[in-house]
Amino acid sequence: MNISVMRFPRQLEADGSAEIIRRELMARTSKLWTGSKIDVPVITLSEPMKIALKQARLQGRIRFGFEPILQKLTGEKKGITNVREQTDAPYGDRISRLLLFSNDGAERFYRHIEQVLEAHAPRLLCCLLNIDGGALGQLFTGEGGVIKIIMAEHKDAVSDVLRALVSGHDDISK
Repeated sequence: MNISVMRFPRQLEADGSAEIIRRELMARTSKLWTGSKIDVPVITLSEPMKIALKQARLQGRIRFGFEPILQKLTGEKKGITNVREQTDAPYGDRISRLLLFSNDGAERFYRHIEQVLEAHAPRLLCCLLNIDGGALGQLFTGEGGVIKIIMAEHKDAVSDVLRALVSGHDDISK
């Protein structure tokens, strides 16, 4: 996953925030697991990001759990393949899905994330949240549930969450 060449959603590139977000994502990275070849951004779940994620959930643009996320990505990949076969358009080459996961998973969990990322790049951006599954569950359920992985599944939701990552930077336009 080479963040320096990723194509962000058009709205982030148009408003000039894509490069600021790119720098923030590249500032702190980590291997997915001990033997991983992939570095992912490590991000802190700030108050603006919590608000953006809650808003995306209210809009029905957040998906929880590996199986539902994988089913959604697989279905979309089939659709993109069909579109590409019918046209020469570079459809599906921008980040349009954001996979966020907790920092308390087992190695197997992170190996599985790596497989998902490899299968659905370049439209999937994966980030390790600097919180555990209990805190992520609390954010979305308000109860003691554990959520280890979520996906923002619409380009507008992805853009809003990524903008929230750099909220407060002087060099970003809204």
